[in-house]
Amino acid sequence: MPEHGDEGAHPQTVLVVLLIISIMLIFFSSTIEERTGKQWGRQLIHSVQRFTGNTAEQIKDGFASLKRLHETRALYESALTKLGEYQGLEHDIVELRRENEELRRQLKSSGEMTFDHLPARIIGGDPSNLFSTRTIDKGTDDGIRLGMVVVAFENGFFGLLGKIVSVSRHSSQLRTIVDPNNFVAARLQRNRFEGLVEGRGNEEAELVMRHVRKAAGGVTQVNDLVVTSGMRSLYPKGIVIGRVKEVRSREYSSSLDLILIPLITLARTEYVFVLRSRP
Repeated sequence: MPEHGDEGAHPQTVLVVLLIISIMLIFFSSTIEERTGKQWGRQLIHSVQRFTGNTAEQIKDGFASLKRLHETRALYESALTKLGEYQGLEHDIVELRRENEELRRQLKSSGEMTFDHLPARIIGGDPSNLFSTRTIDKGTDDGIRLGMVVVAFENGFFGLLGKIVSVSRHSSQLRTIVDPNNFVAARLQRNRFEGLVEGRGNEEAELVMRHVRKAAGGVTQVNDLVVTSGMRSLYPKGIVIGRVKEVRSREYSSSLDLILIPLITLARTEYVFVLRSRP
């Protein structure tokens, strides 16, 4: 029983003490309390206003930053697009200058030719296949006929490229001299020994000049020019075919084989001339 009485008296004692303190504060500090309450109110309102103002400013700055970031990203993407356009334009200008310079050279070369010829451009073919035909942008409507000879200009010479083997109205196909099925009557320009040139069918795009008399071995040198002979051939006389790379002689054979490098680099050739008649 005494324990229950102690437990009930403890909260009552605390309540009485708090009440006495409150009465003393009201009695002795009514003016101060009034003033302090007003100050606390103003301070509270000011704090709330400052907090909400700062928060609003931070939110506003955040949205402004997001907007600037979005605008910056849009400008960056626009700049990338413009850069791509300018790079493409620069590439086009460089390509046009190159083509213009090439056309100037071809025009100059065309004026130096003594053959009746028709300029053309290679527009098709498999660059990885040296023995495939090449397509040019001229056909029967331009006067192209089967068997016509095709040449190109490189390193100061007109070199033999091949002959026309198929024709349509607006395009034609030419078989190049590196094809093993192409044969050209030829002679060494310096010592006049003759032979028959054909493609070797290898990846180096070499030619071989067969049936050359053995006597040519002592007077033939590397880099000697080989030209068309015009003998028993549809190819006009004097067109450069290539240069001697190697002289091969076999004891049991009555003739030499000369390995040649074609004058015209097929992989780099774009513009050609189709010969329509002899000089």
